[in-house]
Amino acid sequence: MDKFIIDKIWADGYERIALIRLLDDDKKCIVHFIEYDEYVDSDGIIKKREKGDLLEGELSINLISVDKTVNEGLYHRQPISQSPHIEAVVQIKQIINEYTALVDSSIHTKMLVEFEHIISYNEGDFVYIEGELEMIEFDELV
Repeated sequence: MDKFIIDKIWADGYERIALIRLLDDDKKCIVHFIEYDEYVDSDGIIKKREKGDLLEGELSINLISVDKTVNEGLYHRQPISQSPHIEAVVQIKQIINEYTALVDSSIHTKMLVEFEHIISYNEGDFVYIEGELEMIEFDELV
Protein backbone atom coordinates (compact mmCIF):
# COMPACT_ATOMS: atom_id res chain seq x y z
CA MET A 1 0.00 0.00 0.00
CA ASP A 2 1.41 3.35 -1.04
CA LYS A 3 0.65 6.89 0.06
CA PHE A 4 0.25 9.83 -2.30
CA ILE A 5 -0.41 13.54 -1.93
CA ILE A 6 -2.69 15.31 -4.40
CA ASP A 7 -0.95 18.29 -6.06
CA LYS A 8 -3.80 19.05 -8.53
CA ILE A 9 -7.14 17.44 -9.28
CA TRP A 10 -9.74 17.63 -12.07
CA ALA A 11 -13.23 16.07 -12.17
CA ASP A 12 -15.73 14.96 -14.79
CA GLY A 13 -18.67 13.04 -13.39
CA TYR A 14 -17.32 10.27 -11.17
CA GLU A 15 -13.94 10.28 -12.88
CA ARG A 16 -10.94 12.07 -11.41
CA ILE A 17 -7.63 12.95 -12.97
CA ALA A 18 -4.99 13.97 -10.45
CA LEU A 19 -1.37 15.01 -10.35
CA ILE A 20 -0.11 13.05 -7.38
CA ARG A 21 3.20 12.85 -5.58
CA LEU A 22 4.50 9.65 -4.05
CA LEU A 23 5.02 10.33 -0.35
CA ASP A 24 8.11 8.11 -0.05
CA ASP A 25 10.20 9.46 -2.92
CA ASP A 26 8.49 12.65 -4.16
CA LYS A 27 8.01 11.35 -7.76
CA LYS A 28 5.02 12.92 -9.53
CA CYS A 29 2.63 11.37 -12.02
CA ILE A 30 -0.84 11.93 -13.43
CA VAL A 31 -3.37 9.21 -12.60
CA HIS A 32 -6.99 8.32 -13.20
CA PHE A 33 -9.31 7.11 -10.46
CA ILE A 34 -13.04 6.87 -9.78
CA GLU A 35 -14.79 8.72 -6.97
CA TYR A 36 -17.90 6.54 -6.66
CA ASP A 37 -19.60 8.68 -4.04
CA GLU A 38 -19.30 12.13 -5.65
CA TYR A 39 -20.63 13.13 -9.07
CA VAL A 40 -19.34 16.49 -10.29
CA ASP A 41 -20.44 18.32 -13.44
CA SER A 42 -17.56 19.55 -15.60
CA ASP A 43 -17.94 23.08 -14.17
CA GLY A 44 -18.65 21.95 -10.60
CA ILE A 45 -16.58 22.13 -7.44
CA ILE A 46 -14.97 18.96 -6.07
CA LYS A 47 -15.94 18.65 -2.41
CA LYS A 48 -14.49 15.30 -1.39
CA ARG A 49 -10.83 15.80 -2.45
CA GLU A 50 -8.56 18.79 -2.73
CA LYS A 51 -4.92 19.72 -3.15
CA GLY A 52 -2.86 18.42 -0.24
CA ASP A 53 -5.15 15.47 0.58
CA LEU A 54 -3.54 12.10 1.22
CA LEU A 55 -4.56 9.05 -0.86
CA GLU A 56 -3.67 5.43 -0.11
CA GLY A 57 -3.69 2.82 -2.82
CA GLU A 58 -1.84 1.01 -5.59
CA LEU A 59 -0.73 2.17 -9.03
CA SER A 60 -1.42 0.08 -12.12
CA ILE A 61 -1.25 0.53 -15.87
CA ASN A 62 -4.18 -0.66 -17.96
CA LEU A 63 -5.92 -0.06 -21.29
CA ILE A 64 -2.66 -0.97 -23.04
CA SER A 65 -2.91 0.11 -26.69
CA VAL A 66 0.70 -0.66 -27.70
CA ASP A 67 3.15 -3.18 -26.29
CA LYS A 68 6.35 -4.76 -27.59
CA THR A 69 9.60 -6.25 -26.32
CA VAL A 70 12.49 -3.76 -26.43
CA ASN A 71 16.17 -3.58 -25.58
CA GLU A 72 15.97 -0.42 -23.41
CA GLY A 73 16.11 0.47 -19.74
CA LEU A 74 13.22 1.55 -17.52
CA TYR A 75 11.68 4.93 -18.25
CA HIS A 76 8.31 6.63 -18.45
CA ARG A 77 6.76 9.79 -19.77
CA GLN A 78 3.33 11.37 -19.75
CA PRO A 79 3.33 13.62 -22.83
CA ILE A 80 -0.33 14.74 -22.72
CA SER A 81 -1.25 17.54 -20.32
CA GLN A 82 -3.80 16.61 -17.64
CA SER A 83 -3.96 13.03 -18.92
CA PRO A 84 -3.12 9.69 -17.30
CA HIS A 85 -1.79 8.46 -20.67
CA ILE A 86 1.63 6.90 -20.11
CA GLU A 87 4.39 5.64 -22.36
CA ALA A 88 6.90 3.48 -20.52
CA VAL A 89 9.41 0.69 -20.61
CA VAL A 90 8.76 -1.76 -17.79
CA GLN A 91 10.45 -4.99 -16.76
CA ILE A 92 8.33 -8.11 -16.29
CA LYS A 93 8.85 -9.51 -12.78
CA GLN A 94 6.04 -12.06 -12.62
CA ILE A 95 3.30 -13.29 -14.93
CA ILE A 96 0.06 -13.28 -12.91
CA ASN A 97 -2.22 -14.69 -15.63
CA GLU A 98 -2.52 -14.57 -19.42
CA TYR A 99 -3.51 -10.86 -19.34
CA THR A 100 -1.69 -9.52 -16.26
CA ALA A 101 1.92 -9.05 -15.17
CA LEU A 102 3.67 -7.62 -12.15
CA VAL A 103 6.37 -5.21 -13.36
CA ASP A 104 9.07 -2.87 -12.17
CA SER A 105 8.92 0.63 -13.64
CA SER A 106 10.70 3.95 -13.28
CA ILE A 107 7.63 5.24 -11.39
CA HIS A 108 7.36 2.43 -8.90
CA THR A 109 8.42 -1.15 -8.29
CA LYS A 110 5.92 -3.96 -8.40
CA MET A 111 3.06 -2.43 -10.36
CA LEU A 112 0.31 -4.44 -12.05
CA VAL A 113 -0.06 -4.10 -15.80
CA GLU A 114 -3.28 -5.34 -17.39
CA PHE A 115 -3.12 -6.01 -21.13
CA GLU A 116 -6.09 -6.07 -23.49
CA HIS A 117 -4.88 -9.32 -25.08
CA ILE A 118 -3.18 -12.56 -24.09
CA ILE A 119 0.53 -11.95 -23.47
CA SER A 120 3.52 -14.16 -24.14
CA TYR A 121 6.22 -12.22 -22.30
CA ASN A 122 8.72 -13.86 -19.97
CA GLU A 123 10.04 -12.78 -16.58
CA GLY A 124 12.94 -10.38 -17.13
CA ASP A 125 11.66 -9.03 -20.48
CA PHE A 126 11.73 -5.26 -21.01
CA VAL A 127 8.46 -4.19 -22.63
CA TYR A 128 7.45 -0.84 -24.11
CA ILE A 129 3.81 -0.05 -23.30
CA GLU A 130 1.32 2.74 -23.90
CA GLY A 131 -1.71 2.86 -21.66
CA GLU A 132 -3.39 4.61 -18.76
CA LEU A 133 -1.94 5.07 -15.28
CA GLU A 134 -4.58 4.22 -12.72
CA MET A 135 -4.68 4.54 -8.95
CA ILE A 136 -6.84 2.08 -7.04
CA GLU A 137 -7.67 3.45 -3.61
CA PHE A 138 -7.23 1.37 -0.48
CA ASP A 139 -10.97 1.11 0.24
CA GLU A 140 -11.50 -0.44 -3.20
CA LEU A 141 -8.83 -3.05 -2.49
CA VAL A 142 -10.37 -4.37 0.75
